[in-house]
Amino acid sequence: MNSSIYRSEYYVEKRTATFADNLVAFGVAYVFNGIADGRARITIEDCGPYFAVICDPPLREEWVAHCQFFTGAFLLITVDRKSQQKLIKGTQIAVETVAAMPGVAPDYEQAKSDNETYWAWRRSVGDQWQQLQPPVEPHPDWELFRAINPAALQAANSAAAEWFQGQVAFPELLKTVLIYASAFPNKEEDAAKHWAAVCKRHGLKHSKQLSASQLINPTQGKGTTNSKAIFAKPGNLSNFWLTEYLKWVGLRWAGFTRLIKDSKDRKIYVLAPNRLDWEHHLGIREQFRRLMIGTGGAIQLDILAALRYAKAVLSYAEVSRDQSLLAQVFGTHQGVNRLVYGLDSAYYKNLGQSAAVMNIARIGIPSWIQPQTQNDIPRYQAVIDEHLRIVRNLDEKRGEEYELLRSYRDFLSTNELATLLAFTDAYSGFVIQRDKLAPQFTVHSLEVIMSSIAPPLSEITKSRGFRNLAYAIRMATVEAHRRNLKRNQDKYDVSYEVRYGLGQELLRKSAYPNEFIVALSEFIHDYNAENARMRERLERQGNPQPRGARSDVSIQDIDELLALMDEYRDPQMIASLLVAYGYASTYQRDETYTPERDTDEANDQDAGSTEESEEE
Repeated sequence: MNSSIYRSEYYVEKRTATFADNLVAFGVAYVFNGIADGRARITIEDCGPYFAVICDPPLREEWVAHCQFFTGAFLLITVDRKSQQKLIKGTQIAVETVAAMPGVAPDYEQAKSDNETYWAWRRSVGDQWQQLQPPVEPHPDWELFRAINPAALQAANSAAAEWFQGQVAFPELLKTVLIYASAFPNKEEDAAKHWAAVCKRHGLKHSKQLSASQLINPTQGKGTTNSKAIFAKPGNLSNFWLTEYLKWVGLRWAGFTRLIKDSKDRKIYVLAPNRLDWEHHLGIREQFRRLMIGTGGAIQLDILAALRYAKAVLSYAEVSRDQSLLAQVFGTHQGVNRLVYGLDSAYYKNLGQSAAVMNIARIGIPSWIQPQTQNDIPRYQAVIDEHLRIVRNLDEKRGEEYELLRSYRDFLSTNELATLLAFTDAYSGFVIQRDKLAPQFTVHSLEVIMSSIAPPLSEITKSRGFRNLAYAIRMATVEAHRRNLKRNQDKYDVSYEVRYGLGQELLRKSAYPNEFIVALSEFIHDYNAENARMRERLERQGNPQPRGARSDVSIQDIDELLALMDEYRDPQMIASLLVAYGYASTYQRDETYTPERDTDEANDQDAGSTEESEEE
């Protein structure tokens, strides 16, 4: 058996169809990367019914035999409220045994204090924080600590302790993982027997089964499942100890968690790998952690996580200039999806000392991000920043904005033109409903997306007639509204009527080609007539070239649009494109984009400051 466990391909079967399977795969990859220690490239690949963890070159027996102890999950030190003594709850391990081992046993109370100190400092210095040195940095795993403590504290510590005690026979412990993953379906019984025999030889106590915490097993809550109707006291479900440990490792290295804004509900996100190189994953993860700050509503967080991960991939590619990553991702029709399909998520409703899973879903990563060269990266980063700006501006607690966020999330998950246009259709009416203009898409941003998800449509959007009509819609709606705002009223010599419901009217009529043409014709007539009246008035005033005058729609513009409708035979799609481009901005923003306000993250920290440090 030993000779067969040293190979190039290992397997992690998908048992639950949730992110629990992903966590095991990332946990196995972490262990194999520790064994290889830079001598092999580790890759996770989705193969349908299982994940393959590929080692190139294959793992070797001598690497395992001489491997130094490591652990990918931590033992969390907390304070017992009765004795006020520090302990590692759920284990027999003394704090003194592990306190000096870096990264093995972080102190929850110290991490909490550091986090509070950091954010108090951030609030005190205001916008100058980027130029100053903070008194202390928050622990990078602080959000994970908050998620584990108190409800999952004992389960997490127990799993880490099982692995920790194996340091006295570490090569044999690593062989247990190799045995488990050496075949599909996984050899759980063989791995359990091997480790039981090792523990017997070394006088170690071990647990074959451990509690299946719902934090890493979203479909496994308290209760019983039996084939017959028998009485049983409800309790925690349990799983093989090794898979539970690997899930905690995976959560640390491939999971991200945040509290929902203005609540103690929580979302956990885990990467759903397609074909992901471990070295690339670690680099992208560091970029993502820097970007994944602040909080938001449940839907808003889904969108922000997906967009930020896509941006993290671009940032890593830009900084590392890794040619293997360029070859793997750039130039493929999948774009960033070549690495990961998306983010598997679970929504945990806070119930006091515990939480209940309310929703399990997958959030797609935008596949329209398809840079072909290094020079394309800044262009796509700017587009993502624009989308982040728009999403951050929407308040999930308001009905209309909640629906807008849902519509945009549908677009992220489908990457289809229809869902994009559904969002831009609805958003067009929102842009000019406020006293100030809401953030807009730019025409350039829309062109970048269209070129990826619907390349043939570029013939429509590049048409001079289409662009001139989109210009007319823009000048009669968002641009007229922008000029009428108080801050802009003295900047222009002319002021035009704001057609607030124009976009919605055109979209309603687009279901019927004749009615759409009538509505568009009426708009063009009124638009050109208003232009003519304004020119006549200004000429009488001796101002024939005023600031802010707008151009007419020509007969040629109308003819070109009608020709496009005859060619594509889809007036609803053309109307949606017209409205999307008409309500978009032609201005290219030069200012530096700040993804979120500092107060968002500060409020998030305050929301968790009342959490208990430990169970009674």
